[in-house]
Amino acid sequence: MIGPGLGAGWGAGLFDAVANPPQAYRSADDLAADMARPNGPGSDSVVRDSLKLIANMDKGLQGANAFIEINPDAREKARALDKERAEGRVRGPLHGVPIALKDVFETNDKMQTSGGSMALVGRPASKNAKVVDNLLKAGVVIIGKTNMSELSNFRSETPLDGWSSRGGQTLNPHRLGGQAAGSSTGSAVAVAQGIVPLALGVETNGSIITPAAYNGVVGFKPTEGLVSTEGVMTSSRQDTVGTFTRNVRDAAQALDAMTDTNLYTQGIKPDALVGKRIGYTPLPELSAEDTSDPAKKADRQHFEEAIKKLQAKGAVMVPVGRLDEGVTNDTYDDYGRALYADVKHQLEAYLAGREGLPVKSLSELIDFNERHNGPGVPDQALLTMISELSVSDDERNELWAAIGPIFKNTIDKPLTDYKLDAMVSNFLSDSYYYSAAAGYPGISMPSGMDEQGMPTAVHFYGANLSEATLLSIAYGYEQASHAIRKPAFTPGQG
Repeated sequence: MIGPGLGAGWGAGLFDAVANPPQAYRSADDLAADMARPNGPGSDSVVRDSLKLIANMDKGLQGANAFIEINPDAREKARALDKERAEGRVRGPLHGVPIALKDVFETNDKMQTSGGSMALVGRPASKNAKVVDNLLKAGVVIIGKTNMSELSNFRSETPLDGWSSRGGQTLNPHRLGGQAAGSSTGSAVAVAQGIVPLALGVETNGSIITPAAYNGVVGFKPTEGLVSTEGVMTSSRQDTVGTFTRNVRDAAQALDAMTDTNLYTQGIKPDALVGKRIGYTPLPELSAEDTSDPAKKADRQHFEEAIKKLQAKGAVMVPVGRLDEGVTNDTYDDYGRALYADVKHQLEAYLAGREGLPVKSLSELIDFNERHNGPGVPDQALLTMISELSVSDDERNELWAAIGPIFKNTIDKPLTDYKLDAMVSNFLSDSYYYSAAAGYPGISMPSGMDEQGMPTAVHFYGANLSEATLLSIAYGYEQASHAIRKPAFTPGQG
């Protein structure tokens, strides 16, 4: 489905039909090597192939609808970078590489920044988000914005992952009726479909890790605050800018570019796992009901295989206890209250401060949605509840100050007690929840496929600012597993 507000020149007839362009499913690292060859493709050729895939696959009858808008100036930008390369000026490993941005990153161009909401379609932003500036400085080409769960899934109490009023429904390309997850759905799917090797997302709690897991790509969420959120439509103080890639090296190179440093590719080496102490929680026996669930069976099987693969590559695997020890029902309640209070504060401030939008407050946004309601459109009960929430700034800050140490301790304590470098969990254990609530980094890695053709994943996570260690460990696992798969676009549920 092609949503409203798309860039100029969109249309199925814009490009020639393409079955499998040579740049599809290539990593950023591979594309850079290709472009560096004397007779290799230029950025314009690579970007053209990406745009063909959007027009003829993503927007085709069996496409997954990852993109909400294309950048009409993408090829012009690519040609300028090709000229730089011809003159001997190469900005770095991402020079000329096409990327995509979740529809929350402000860009000073012809594209919208709307959080997937038709209510926020108006004048384009007047500046780039800081992280966008850093990536452009590194030489990327932004080919478009990706669809998402509208307003980062803070619209409905029964949200439809990957749906927005502006972009429609994004699907899982492995199994089109399967879970696509959110809220950074389109960015994960854009990489899974091989359209771009790198896409940006934003996570509040699970919005990078879960779509990466369900769509079978690498999803990396850095430590809260490591990557600037200036110029990003955020939902909470714990929102974190992260990436979707087809391998770990690309994630490391992207983090270097986003932070304007050269720190995170150093641990990408063959012996990355030797001597690393990695904690894990042994899984309980599956119930009879769980045994008949293909996803749960595969999740367990591939997690146990991951532990063996990590050991075989030299890691020391250390069993630890459950993560949720010390977390009470009151902790969860306080976390929800603090989070929703933050969403209200962040959205109100963004709408009031962003020029050129048709709505300037939460109440106006809710009224707009009410006027544009219709069949199949999710309710906005959650957004209404958030708007009506009465929590003072002092109370909000006190809540965060109280619950932050509790969630941090769920990770810090086992790391310290067992002298660990990192931890790993099966995806369905929901360990990403504690990692996100603590503000700590995590990375979702493909681990295999279940019998219904849906990806499985494992989740590596660690201490505050342990990105270099996590990337190194994830790289070691990647080299042992080689678990990423191209999507089959199979119809039906999964």
